[in-house]
Amino acid sequence: MVPVFVVLLSLANPLLAKCPTYSVKIHGKVECSFKPDDKVLATLIFFEHQPEASGAETAMDIRDGTFDGHVAFDTYSSSGLLSGDKCHRRPKSVLIRLIEANGVEKDRKSLNIASDFNYDEGQGEYTPKSDVILHGWCQAQCDGASLSSPADWHKVDAGAFSLSAPTGWEFHQLQGVDSYVGEFVGDGVVLKFDFGGYSNSLKEERKPAYVVAHKSIGGLRAKIVSPKTPGHGVTGVYFRNVGDSNALTLFGQDLTCTQQELALKMFETLRFGGPVPRYVVPPPPPAKNVRLRPLVPE
Repeated sequence: MVPVFVVLLSLANPLLAKCPTYSVKIHGKVECSFKPDDKVLATLIFFEHQPEASGAETAMDIRDGTFDGHVAFDTYSSSGLLSGDKCHRRPKSVLIRLIEANGVEKDRKSLNIASDFNYDEGQGEYTPKSDVILHGWCQAQCDGASLSSPADWHKVDAGAFSLSAPTGWEFHQLQGVDSYVGEFVGDGVVLKFDFGGYSNSLKEERKPAYVVAHKSIGGLRAKIVSPKTPGHGVTGVYFRNVGDSNALTLFGQDLTCTQQELALKMFETLRFGGPVPRYVVPPPPPAKNVRLRPLVPE
């Protein structure tokens, strides 16, 4: 019986049954401008609904607009007393993000391992079928010489939030039904807002037609969208939660290049805190099929 015990023990010994380490190769390029300290981060996703933060990130430097690297992973999946180690762990996808040094995400791409990669069994390596394209700052560069400095702007208060704007800008409250709505007006620009539980999340404004950025404004997470072709689309900012389950969407429509640049600068000055004004509810529609009582002569 001793020899059998020794055989079983050796089969279960992880030192005698190691799983290989495979890798996913990443290569691509960044279009439009980017900062020297921007990095590309790659995260392997092994199961559906895996939290992004739970996966290890592999950083890649950007050189001459291109990036390249390998993301290694352990193939060990389980062990059995008689069968030893099982080496079936494989990623389902890879998330690739362009990140600024301060953590702000500029762009992201998710690639499916089965459809977007080729597998080299001899090397244990997945290689992409094509370059990964990430977008840096693709905003049209306007002549902003006519724009005043934000240091010279004044505060425009909307109650629940405020922003800074050049001299002459005004706030107008508008009629709303189930949310607080209004507009900021000045310099020939109208920026409308919807503050409440059903604000537009700007999900229709997406790449590649739009520049989409996520950053912190006034201590809150914000999504900023702007069309790559000024004058065609929505330039806006969306906050999913500004307190008490309220969201905020502030946007302008079909802004010129200079107007778009001004709006984006104004978005950066948004600050929150203060009472929410009462919703302005429009009067009820006139009743239908109501006959007027004829006048009876005296």
